[in-house]
Parts: sequence; C-alpha cells; structure tokens
Amino acid sequence: MEVNGPPKPFQNIFFCVPQKKESHTGLERSRKKFYILSMFPYPSGRLHMGHVRVYTISDTISHFQRMRGHQVLNPMGWDAFGLPAENAAIERGLDPEDWTKSNIESMRKQLDSLGLCFNWDREVTTCLPDYYKWTQYLFIKLFEAGLAYQKEALVNWDPEDQTVLADEQVDESGRSWRSGAAVEQRLLKQWFIKTTNYAKVRQPAYSLTEVTALNVFTGREVPVVISSKNEFDGHLDTVMGIPDSSEEEAELAQSLGLSWISVLKTEQDGTQTLINSDEFTGQSRAEAFNSVTQKARERNAGGYLTSAKLRDWLISRQRYWGTPIPIVHCSACGPVPVPVEELPVMLPKVPSLSGKGASPLKMAQDWLRCQCPRCKGPAERETDTMDTFVDSSWYYFRYTDPQNPLRPFERSRADHWMPVDVYIGGKEHAVMHLYYARFLSHFCRDQGMVSHREPFRKLLVQGLIKGQTFRVAETGQYLTKEDIDFSGPEPIQRDSGSRLQVTWEKMSKSKHNGLDPQEVLQQYGLDTMRLYLLYAAPPEQDILWDVKTDAIPGVLRWQARLWGLITKLRAAREGPETPNPSVLNKRERSEARKIWENKNYAITQVKLCDDFLKPLSGLSQVRNPLGSVLLGKGSVLQQPWPSVDPEYLQTPDTLQLSVRINNKACGSVSVPREVAQDAQKVQELVLNSPLGARLLSERVIKKAILSPRTALINFLVDE
Repeated sequence: MEVNGPPKPFQNIFFCVPQKKESHTGLERSRKKFYILSMFPYPSGRLHMGHVRVYTISDTISHFQRMRGHQVLNPMGWDAFGLPAENAAIERGLDPEDWTKSNIESMRKQLDSLGLCFNWDREVTTCLPDYYKWTQYLFIKLFEAGLAYQKEALVNWDPEDQTVLADEQVDESGRSWRSGAAVEQRLLKQWFIKTTNYAKVRQPAYSLTEVTALNVFTGREVPVVISSKNEFDGHLDTVMGIPDSSEEEAELAQSLGLSWISVLKTEQDGTQTLINSDEFTGQSRAEAFNSVTQKARERNAGGYLTSAKLRDWLISRQRYWGTPIPIVHCSACGPVPVPVEELPVMLPKVPSLSGKGASPLKMAQDWLRCQCPRCKGPAERETDTMDTFVDSSWYYFRYTDPQNPLRPFERSRADHWMPVDVYIGGKEHAVMHLYYARFLSHFCRDQGMVSHREPFRKLLVQGLIKGQTFRVAETGQYLTKEDIDFSGPEPIQRDSGSRLQVTWEKMSKSKHNGLDPQEVLQQYGLDTMRLYLLYAAPPEQDILWDVKTDAIPGVLRWQARLWGLITKLRAAREGPETPNPSVLNKRERSEARKIWENKNYAITQVKLCDDFLKPLSGLSQVRNPLGSVLLGKGSVLQQPWPSVDPEYLQTPDTLQLSVRINNKACGSVSVPREVAQDAQKVQELVLNSPLGARLLSERVIKKAILSPRTALINFLVDE
C-alpha cells in the first residue's frame, strides 16, 4: 500500500491482515496457544457501540498476542435462536429463519467494515442443524445422567384464587424441562395436578394428602402435606418437617392430627442434643447435622446445600424459534430420548406464528406424531424448545472443532485450545450465562469429553458506553439533541426554556442518547474510532460519551502529530546514505539516549496497544532503517512485538502525564515517575503547573481520576 500523506480521516491506514488457518500438528503445536473469545452476539441486524467496543478490545488482544508469537484463536459466531427473532418475525409476517439469516449477513458486513480479524473459518450459528444437532446430543447426555428431567408443576401459582395464570400459556399438564442436580423429592406427580385437594388450600392453611414419602434413614413412611407457600426457606420447594424444631411445624402437626416422636432435647444452658435417633443420639444439633449429611452423601441420598440461591435450571420454552428438545412421549414408556443416530430433530416449518396459546410446534402434526424408539408404538415429540442459554453454554467448545460431523468436538482439539484465556463480555451476561457455561463444562469433564473443568481462565467484563440524556425536569420527558439549546451555561429546552436534568445512561433509542457506529465511522474513520474506545477508559470502566466535549477530535490531532513525525522520518531517510549515529554531538547523543530509554519503558509498560501502532504502517516504507523492529515487508501488525534493548535499561526519572478536563484532552505535564501513581501528589503537581494554573485555578473540581493503567489524569469540573 503506497502512502503519500496522512489519510483524512484515518480510516484507510489499517486493514485486516488475513490469518492463515491454524493447524494442530507439528510447528503449530510448538507455539504457545492463546484463545481470546468475545461473547457472540444475537443477530439483531445492527451493531451498536457496545459491540464495537467489545470486539475492538478482543481484536487488540488478538493482535498483541499474535505479535508475541502465540498461536491465536479469535473466533466469531451467532447466538441465533431466541424470542426477539420470533417476535420480530411475527410483527413483520416473516419466517424467523429468513429474518435471522438476513440479519447475520448484514452484521457480518458491518463487522468486516470495522477491520476485525476474526477466524471466520470457525464461524458457528446456533440455529443451524449442524450446531443444534450437538446441543441436542448434550441434552440427551444430561438426560441419561439424570441431570435433565421433566417436572410437572403449576406455573405462577396464585395463593389467593389457586389458579394457573392464563398469560403463561402453559398446557394442561404444566410440564417443564429442567437441568441441574435434582436433590429434592418429586412427590406429588399426577396426583398434584389431578386431585381437587389443592384447590382447598387457603393461606396459611395446609392440606394433608394421600401420598406418603419414605424416610431413607429410618425406613418409615411420613405423610406429605401441601402448603400454600410459594417456597420455603432457602428457596426450597420440598422440606422435611420437624415439629421439635419449630413451633409452626408443631402447631401444623397438631392441627392435622399427626403424631411424632421427639428427637430433640433442650438442656438447661439452651443447647439441644438428639434423642431417639439411633447412632446420632447424644450428639449436639450441630454435630448431628454434619453426621447426618455425611451419611446422606454415602447413601447418595443428599448432601450439603452448595448454595441457598441456586436452583435447578428451567431450560424449556413454549415458543417456536429454539432448539427442539430431543424427547418423545410414549404412553407406555414415558419420556424417551431420540437415538443419537437420528439427530438432529429438525425444527419444522409451521403455518403461522402468533406468540399466543400453546407451543407452535403442536401445529406441525406430521412432525409431532412419531414412533417410540423403545417399544415402536405411537408417540409424540416434545413440543417445547430449549432456552437459548443452552445453545450458548457450550459454543466455546465448538469453536475448537467447528466442522466436526461426528461429535460436538474432538477432545484433542478442545484440550489444545481450552480453557479460554480471556473471555470478554458485557455486565448483563456476566452472571447467569457463566453459571450455565461452567455447568456444561464441568459436565463435559465428568463425561471424559475434555480435560479441563473450568472453561475460562480470565473474565474481562467491559464497561458500558453511556450517553448523556436530557429530560424535562417537570415531566421527565427525554429530549433529542435538536430539542435542546446548548448556547448557555446550562442546556435548556429550545421551545419552552425549561431547565433539564442531565444524566449519563446506557445508550438507548428511547432515551435519544444512542450513537450509530456507522455514523462515527464515516465522520472520523475506523482507526480513530477504535483508538478512542481503547483510550477513553480502561476496559472494565464505563465510557461517558459527551456530546458537548467530544474527545474524538483530540484523538485525531494526536494521530495527525504521529503521522507528521513519521512523514519527517521518511523524508530524512530518503537519501542513499545510511544514517551514522557516531556523528552526533554530546547533546544529541544525550537526547537520543532519552528516546531509547523511554522506548524501553514503553515496551515494558504498555499492554495491548496495537491500535496505537496502526498509524505506523508508514514505517514499513522507511529506507535505511537503523533498528531491527521491521523484519520484513507489510503492516506493523505483521511484525514481532518489540523487545527491550539492554543497552538502554535505565528507566527515565520523569514521564509525561496527559491531562484531561471533563474527558477532553488539554495537554500534558511532566511528573516524577516515583509519584506517578499517587493520586494526591499528581493532582497537586498538575494544579501547580502552568497548565493547571491556566485551566483549573478558577474552576470547581468535583473529582480527579488518575488512570491506573496509563499516564493520564481526568479532572471533572463544573462547566
């Protein structure tokens, strides 16, 4: 690429260097692997600035690790099933599959326009049969291991009128599929649904049933009682009542005419010990808890409660656009998994979608009716589909072996790449998705499918990009920028002159504070946008995108200065002679040494900064280079990461600290390196400098933020 001057804007400097396909043999295995993964998006059709930020971060880390000589995996795919696509298709009268595939094509083009170097040869799409076939396979493995089960339960039980709420659209059996370690007893089954006794339960009363349960320790039967409570302490739906331990339970037993044997004795000092409890008699209550729990574990009948908040995972949805659950229901055999060789259970086409009533798959009669795999009798397919969290709970494995037609992934390939070295995603996905992903990873480890139990070595939760919102104080109405007068000291509503409430909130169309990445790209260019997203704040922190004091022009000026420096260097090297450092005088040699010392310091301190280097593509055309950084032709990103020069190991005494005021770059101040991380001293030095005296002496400073990663301090002041 011939470069004769600074591009305006800086959008054509960097282009994605095509990456060769990574193999798993020979030389490739000799290089250290690095698996960088950003959470794959739902294909809505349009990228937002949050997408641009997370993928810029992952792309930057990818380039950095590749320049360090690592074998890098940076894949991309699509979390393509789910309710938003189904609802959008219903609104537009379209097929969800056509809608989704069209959005994927559009978003892939948008990602390409951002110069992102993903391993597109490993692309996965969760709504395609060659992916959800293996989602179904993993579900069957869970089912066979007893970790996926169908529970008959009332949904949204109302304790007042004891009815199932109609808006839940549940079928008459109330069945739902769950996954997890099911430790509580499933006692009531069909009786609970069919009997009329539950309709008599009135809060706070209870109903004694005809069902009994077996105490596995004593071998005795115990009565089963239905409570009107939504749940018991610890989020449990089944508990063992001990009248000795609770006045409420003692009163309940008496009211129902139930007798019991006392098992607790209260001593004079208030402590309790067990009585009439066989080998546990004489133990304190705390000692007995541990002893009984240990015995329950030995008998595989219970154990310690690992979390008071975690509950089994409800994975089924009575909607269309999702992975079909590979189960058939037989009147003779009950729920039977589809044989693996018959997978995938294809998602059938249905005449229409309304979003109301029972599962749309009930309308696909030819698909619904089938043969029981076990007894060969008539059966029906499960009409619920899986929650999309199931699809995304294992996609990081599929990236390691995406074209495998025989199994979800080859163990050797998964073991080569796993665990993910850095996993990047938003705060809104950093809780539940991680539970499910870790659950599936632990399960795959227990099944001998992989060596590693934990899927992610490090999680990087990137902050939000927030925009300013302007609301009328009296009504709370959000205003567009066109409705606001910014000419005065405070923004006001243009028509009425009403004062406004100004806040920072997550970008949203409804709040009129969104930002279209394509508009930013067209106005400023690709590298400027990416550089700003990396420069504005550490990845974990929120970025405040200020419409009044936009910092992007400052980034553009920095790029222009850098390009000017490169242009001067190229011009100075146009001559035929190689520069000779020995002709420098003493002062020039001293200045040159400072440059090399600062270069060493930058190499040791700067991390993940390839976007800062992109404007240096022009260095590849410098004639007669003195250094060995550029070892061949091509982009800077195709060169190895520079190493510390041992001749200049002395660390400089000072550094240049960038100063911002309300996120706007205002200059720099030289500060001693030894105090560069002391926020109070740095603030004092800046305020006492000529720059501080000129720009900050007469302003009210609300807060000063010293960056922990870069030499930068940001003063937030009253406008």
